[in-house]
Amino acid sequence: MADKVTVMPGNGTEKKWPNEGDVFYFKLSDGRFGYGMVSLGKIDVGPFKNAIVIYIYDSFTLSPDENITLKKEDLLLPPIITNASCWKNGYFVTLKKLGSNRLDVYHEHYFKNPIRNKVYNHNGIETELPIDNIPVGEESIQFHKSVINSIEYALN
Repeated sequence: MADKVTVMPGNGTEKKWPNEGDVFYFKLSDGRFGYGMVSLGKIDVGPFKNAIVIYIYDSFTLSPDENITLKKEDLLLPPIITNASCWKNGYFVTLKKLGSNRLDVYHEHYFKNPIRNKVYNHNGIETELPIDNIPVGEESIQFHKSVINSIEYALN
């Protein structure tokens, strides 16, 4: 059986709050680098102000690549609501910033509340079932340990 792939900490810490359009990478224990992007900045989720929505892509390279092409159709996970904890704890490193005209993001983001069993858009408004095959994330803020566990679970 192959060793479990893990996300490696120790990439330095970033004090700057991640913003919409920031492309970031994370290092895996097998030597590859994975990628993500902040698709929405500064949304409110319950008592948490200034949360962000990130995409984690099913795209990997052997070294950080500023020229990597990231497409919304190539997500490893549904969109995740989080904060800056993955950057502050050294898991994510910002690679570059894309201008708003270069962002390949869904026109709407949907999140399901697992307790209420209802779907909300990124503005917190209850909505009917999503359209256009847009992936549905969980309507809760996920801190760094939960985000890292989700990535590792998807890879293993």
